[in-house]
Amino acid sequence: MSTTKSGNDVVISGIAGRFPLSNNTDELARNLYDGVDMITGDDSRWPEGTFDLNPRFGKIHDFNQFDSTFFGLPEKLSEAVDPQARMLLEVTYEAIVDAGISPQSLRGSKTGVYVGVSIYPMTDGYPTDIQPDLKQNLQNVTIQHLSKFKSLYASRISFVFDFKGPSLLVDTACSASLSATTLAMNDMRLGNINTAIVCGTHMLFEPFVLQFQQESGLCSPRGVAAVLDQSADGFIKGEAVCCAFLQRRRDARRMYARVVNAKMNIDGNKTTGMFFPSADAQEELMIDTYNEVNINPLDLTYFEAHCTSTTAGDPQEIKAIYNAYVKAPGRTQPLPLGALKSNIGHSEGGSGVAALIKVCIVYENECIPPNLNMKQLKDECLPYCPPITPIVEPMPYKPGLAAVSNFGIGGANAHVLLEPNHMLGTSDGLRIAETIPRIVNICGRTEDAVKYVMDFIQDNPKRVTNDFLALLAQTMKYTPNVNSSGMPFRGSLLIKKVSESSNSINYEYKRQIGFQKGTSARPLWVLFPGLGGQWPAMAAALMPIKIFADKVEECHQILHEFGVDLKHMLLSEDKTSMSTMTAKFCSTTAIEIALFEVMKALDITPDGIIGHSFGEIACAYADGCLNTREAMVVTSIRGIVTENNKTIPKGLMAVVGLPKSEAQKLCPNGVYIACNNAKNSVVISGKLI
Repeated sequence: MSTTKSGNDVVISGIAGRFPLSNNTDELARNLYDGVDMITGDDSRWPEGTFDLNPRFGKIHDFNQFDSTFFGLPEKLSEAVDPQARMLLEVTYEAIVDAGISPQSLRGSKTGVYVGVSIYPMTDGYPTDIQPDLKQNLQNVTIQHLSKFKSLYASRISFVFDFKGPSLLVDTACSASLSATTLAMNDMRLGNINTAIVCGTHMLFEPFVLQFQQESGLCSPRGVAAVLDQSADGFIKGEAVCCAFLQRRRDARRMYARVVNAKMNIDGNKTTGMFFPSADAQEELMIDTYNEVNINPLDLTYFEAHCTSTTAGDPQEIKAIYNAYVKAPGRTQPLPLGALKSNIGHSEGGSGVAALIKVCIVYENECIPPNLNMKQLKDECLPYCPPITPIVEPMPYKPGLAAVSNFGIGGANAHVLLEPNHMLGTSDGLRIAETIPRIVNICGRTEDAVKYVMDFIQDNPKRVTNDFLALLAQTMKYTPNVNSSGMPFRGSLLIKKVSESSNSINYEYKRQIGFQKGTSARPLWVLFPGLGGQWPAMAAALMPIKIFADKVEECHQILHEFGVDLKHMLLSEDKTSMSTMTAKFCSTTAIEIALFEVMKALDITPDGIIGHSFGEIACAYADGCLNTREAMVVTSIRGIVTENNKTIPKGLMAVVGLPKSEAQKLCPNGVYIACNNAKNSVVISGKLI
């Protein structure tokens, strides 16, 4: 297998979704590994007995809640939009945040939006009768009519998030969202975009769709998704609204998987008819996909199949997989096969992205969850199994090359190859506050939202790593977009290590939550004080911060030339280390400029800076008027002047915290630096020593 890495590689960096009995990907993973049958029968969509239907299918149960003001949409417009369109906005936001990216940072970017959906005719009901003489009626009907256009699924995402790349709907029936993935991949390869939102969606609100599919034999009349089982009698409808966020490797802050290749084809003309799947066309696509990128098919370690539980489709796909990945390369080792549709049903246009998300879950957990309801392998599949091995029990798995397939009822096929992120977590990843306490900033729409994140951090010590908190930090830098009410609740969680045993680290958590009343952030000013805040070893607790320690070391080396031992002053517990004015001056200035470097690394930009007394030296450093050497030399000279109560000899430097006129008096023939308190500016004359 090709192992060449490039910054241009396309990777899946964020995932999100709504699935049957699963409001997010974490719940989906838990249900998959627990072997939960997420296909349920109830009257939540229509009364039991409607059309004599078997009510069992995979339902998204929580779909009626939507925060329109967060997305900057009028409430009246949002009420008219169907649940899929609303949830597409939610999962798009969540997938970007899952990647550790603030969605606001992508505003105006060439981000493409590709939404796969299966559109059924006549499923949106009849619009309200138009009464042309009533303006309000005409407006209401217009909004209602436009809001139900499924063709606006992608455009609405681009509008809300202000994306400027391609924005399109893809409908190739059941292969729609994997076809959308291929189109996104092509645009990224061509350089048209750097990031892509790839969504898949399918929900069922019209009983007549299920009626004609059960009556025609497409759907199982007994409501069981028996994928590859001898008893299979049709697929089970399933729902999914899901999203994968694609970035280039060089821009990604996390990586679930690399998209090695993605391709599409179609069956063309067949004597068996347009609706009968073609094993030959699927086989040809699989071979083209791995040959195009010089992949050895024997390197494939996992196949997530389209398998839906139909009489014709499953055997044709298994035959294609066998010919492409077993017979052609001469495979003898087992090829594990997964089938998500046995767990959640067939989410049709959403099934491709749902399958990609399942592979990401498999990679992350290093375990393949079981396919359900397979007790006796279908006779037509026996010649191919083994080495193809459908997984019926949780199987430990070392992540490797994986394939995902989709095919649509019209003959459109899609195939994607994925490679895992082989980077392993560091052994100290759980040491989130090892040397100094750590502050985690959190914002939310409500106080409960902030508490939810705090509870998650506190209750999941084995999952909250340094990497997790680093991803969280970027997404918490929230600025509301136009017309959005933003995230007014802000909280901070202070984490402090209290003890450690051989099995765990114990932390203390302190919380603070507030409400931001203003619409804009308050100005931030930094004060650089003078004397009064010195104590022995005042820098010791901060030295584990590398940026801080490096700047202290630089200051130490500068002052060492003048016989000043800065590190002894800053790190020693000896009370006499701070007894001289030179020690107090040099220690304070070094601390202040080192802390300012830490602030810059945290991307904290003050609106203004103020220097008090000799704190004006560090203030001048922060303002760019003095470099590190100049600031520390000036400080040490100030100490010498103060201690000896003398003027500066000719050729040396006099300074500081003084107006220009007073500095000139101290050093009529030498070099001086004067800090003008009125204008907070620095005047430099002559050459610095």
